[in-house]
Amino acid sequence: AIRIQADDTTLFATAGWDDEENISQLPNNDEEDEEAKQKRLELQKKQEEEWKKKQDTSRAVMLEMLGDLPSADIQAPENVLFVCKLNPLTNDEDLELIFSRFDRNAKAEIIRDPDTGASLQYAFVEFSTKESCNEAYLKMNNSLVDDRRIRVDFSQSVAKVWDRYHKRYRNELGGGVDRGFLDGGNSGRGR
Repeated sequence: AIRIQADDTTLFATAGWDDEENISQLPNNDEEDEEAKQKRLELQKKQEEEWKKKQDTSRAVMLEMLGDLPSADIQAPENVLFVCKLNPLTNDEDLELIFSRFDRNAKAEIIRDPDTGASLQYAFVEFSTKESCNEAYLKMNNSLVDDRRIRVDFSQSVAKVWDRYHKRYRNELGGGVDRGFLDGGNSGRGR
């Protein structure tokens, strides 16, 4: 058997690979007392959490290497909700009014097609606090808005952070070039 030594910076998932010292012989349930069983379960839970953190870090580093994230340390904001299955007629002001019952400063942005301006039927709603975001998630998921049953979830998008990163990066380069296009990313539009 060939063993591959790995450290914390390894980018490949090694599910099911355990060092020999981490493999423990589980005692028979009749022989194991309740305290030992509780300790074993706590240890298993802790190891599982550590493994998940390593997997998340590994994925983030890979996304950074592929250019999908500006930094592996970036986290999605905790005060933003993703809202989908919207009616195409719903507008930003409607969503802001609906979600303002949870936070007066709620800001909604319906995502639109860049060429036609038509709604893509999903939006992001930003709240001033995490608590108001949680409350809106619990009460608005699967509710009716403009005769459509919407779905609400916590946003996993880092687009705004990514845009700030690109603006800073372009400013450091002297501006003008955006994502590799010489025309500022407008190729093929407006013809």
